[in-house]
Amino acid sequence: MALTEIASDFASVVEAQAQVNLGAEGDKSVSPALAYSQLAKQRCDELAASDAFGTEAERQRNKAQYWKSVSDTWNLLERLYMLRHQAQSDTAQNGASTPNSMFETDSPSALTTDFISVQNMMGTDALLAEYVEVRRWLEDTAPEFQPVETRKGYLFYTRRSIRDRKLFAKEGDSGSAYTSRTVTEIDPDATSRQKKKLAFEDAEYNTGLLRTLYEYVRRGRVDNAMDLCVESDEPWRAASIKGGLFWRDPKLETDDNMPVDGVDGKDALAPSHPAGNINRVLWKHACAALAHDENNELFERALYAALSGRLDEVLMVCESWEDFVWAYVNSMIETRIERGLKDTNQLYIPEQATSFDHIQSKYPQVVDIGQVFDIIATHDSEALQNEANSPLRKLQAALITNRFAKYLQEFADSLDAEGITGDREELLQFVVHAALYMRRLGFELPGDAVDKVLNTYSSLLAQDHRELVSIYVSHMPVDKQTEAYAQFLYKLDGSRAVRMQLLDQAKRHGLDTAAISKRATELGLATSADGEMDTDNEQFILAEPAEPIAESELDKIRAIEWVTSSPQLYEYALVEICKLARQFLLHGRTNAATQLFNSLPSDFVQQEWISKAQGIANYGGANTEASRRSAGSMQADKTQATYFQEYIHMLSLCDAFAYYATWAETLCKRPANTQNQRTRLQMQWLEWKEAMAQATDHAVKMFQDRLLDIDWLSMQSLFIAPDGDQDSSDQRLTELERLRDLYIPEAVFRLHSILFDTRDALPKNLKRSLDLAQLVANDSLGIYRQLARATPEHPNGRLTAFMRLMRRSAYEILRVQQESQPDKPPVLADAVTVTSGIA
Repeated sequence: MALTEIASDFASVVEAQAQVNLGAEGDKSVSPALAYSQLAKQRCDELAASDAFGTEAERQRNKAQYWKSVSDTWNLLERLYMLRHQAQSDTAQNGASTPNSMFETDSPSALTTDFISVQNMMGTDALLAEYVEVRRWLEDTAPEFQPVETRKGYLFYTRRSIRDRKLFAKEGDSGSAYTSRTVTEIDPDATSRQKKKLAFEDAEYNTGLLRTLYEYVRRGRVDNAMDLCVESDEPWRAASIKGGLFWRDPKLETDDNMPVDGVDGKDALAPSHPAGNINRVLWKHACAALAHDENNELFERALYAALSGRLDEVLMVCESWEDFVWAYVNSMIETRIERGLKDTNQLYIPEQATSFDHIQSKYPQVVDIGQVFDIIATHDSEALQNEANSPLRKLQAALITNRFAKYLQEFADSLDAEGITGDREELLQFVVHAALYMRRLGFELPGDAVDKVLNTYSSLLAQDHRELVSIYVSHMPVDKQTEAYAQFLYKLDGSRAVRMQLLDQAKRHGLDTAAISKRATELGLATSADGEMDTDNEQFILAEPAEPIAESELDKIRAIEWVTSSPQLYEYALVEICKLARQFLLHGRTNAATQLFNSLPSDFVQQEWISKAQGIANYGGANTEASRRSAGSMQADKTQATYFQEYIHMLSLCDAFAYYATWAETLCKRPANTQNQRTRLQMQWLEWKEAMAQATDHAVKMFQDRLLDIDWLSMQSLFIAPDGDQDSSDQRLTELERLRDLYIPEAVFRLHSILFDTRDALPKNLKRSLDLAQLVANDSLGIYRQLARATPEHPNGRLTAFMRLMRRSAYEILRVQQESQPDKPPVLADAVTVTSGIA
């Protein structure tokens, strides 16, 4: 997954900034946006340094370029939103809105310089300040270029050509056709005036020089442009470029009105003497005239158009999206400053320059930066259109136009329709972290959209970076944190240790782990409710304890583990465990119920539960008036006690079936030829008999003492009043009664099998097998009622089958007595009747 490349690093920034008050006074921490920018730049550098070959190298280069763009976008976000955040803070402190008009100044009545006026506009015109910041960003992130080398000697080859021409003229030779096409003078306007060219070498160098000068200006490196002009012996061109500096006078610039930063931060220090252009308007007209002159070089025209804020010629050399945006923003800044200066109380007011009225731009004036992106998106160039419509460009446009909230909402809405694949994962990563950053700065964003992107991003992290999910969920509203993280936990695979570690992560990030655990269990068990079988109509098949459980059953057992992760949740877990165990047993899945009970922590059963159950039992059961009065005053204790009793009863059933399995396995190991008296005396028989006696004793105690004798799962044994219980739903009572119908007869028959089938090894058990009739007939236990009850599996009940077992035990007792007393008359019964099984 693409976003995993630096997902951990981004999450570390989010986690580290959780306790930092962004933008607060005295906060010296690195801004998250700058941290993200640095991380993206590091990733870019790593990919650029890759030594891959072929198509992989191309892929790495494209990826490096993408991460550079991401880094630049974070830089843009930091510049603009810290500026906007500061504007909001100033507004809040001053109790008035920040002036947004280009015409407002701090001191409209005072005489001031152009430089100070522009700096004042930067402080009062929020849009101008943003436009300047956008231009700086476009200049700082412009791609590198190769500048032309410096060359001493102004128009060396042209001057030599002129000299040669003069020499030829003295000798009566008019010179070559080439020399006749070159200028005869070397002043800067010669080519335009004479409509001739420079010498080839000079023309070639001049083209490179002019392009370099434009590229310097495009990157905000005006000083480098002027230095190159001087070093190339063209100081006049440096002076023409320097004409754009705003007029300053130290006599009018006091320490009180000195700015900290502005359009040209390096000029913030007060000069020792007047500097800059006092008639900058005239200079701009002259630059526009140079740009308008088609006889000039293309990049010379673009250079002076850029300096004067003219669009026409700059757009002619623009190639990329950034170039076009820079051209428009640069023009908007110049227009906004020029209009603002007209409304200030200037010491020098230039006359209207009417001689330049013919120089008009063919492009309409753009006043809203949003129009710029619409113009670029509908440009004739298909390549430019595609770039303008690329995801990152749209995001950058949204940041520049301060429409990120709208962009975020549209992006969140598109997640359902378009999903998240490929590059959209990386875009989602940016959007999520940008939203968190802006929200921490105090900007209003649509809450549902933020929650949607956070939830989607968390879902992606859940695939490969599960340990990071809690960091992002913690930034969601409290009422949504529980559902989001519970959904994440519910879908988890892995060992219990890993899943509990992820729950601990949630606690470390301030999530409500108790609520999350309950909800995760609820989600895990919801599939049980949705796929619940009709226990009244299905065929009941009893599983053996050793039989493997289904994957769906294992999922439900693992769902219970969330609420057994903390002792504080044990009481809630007790109820859920009883419900799930009940469902397993209703389907005959004693193996699943056994594994459920075995999965519980060793300290699950609380001494408090035992004490409460004993306390209620001491009143004589739920049928007594004393018990009902106690339950009425301690309803919570009674509810806990009744579920604890149910837990113990179902656990006892699972233990009994496990002991039965052990008993049956031991019975199957009976030595051969046991009818031979000599064999019975052998050591093998004695060892088996001892093991059989032990297994039988355990099994009998489980079935009789812990199931049948305690009136298993009856309302009385569970402290449920027969006249109704608010905490025992009709469904629960129905399920408990169904379990009695299923398992009490089964317990009786298995107990008889244990006793009857061990009659050879343990002769006393034969009599005990017949004594079961007394247990069944005990009216207080009512076991006979369960045997007589008709069920879907046994429409006529199972009492008849039980009577056949009793007859079988009786006949076997008579047979043994007859063998021991051969002089008595034989019992009137055939062998088939005596040895017949259960019907």
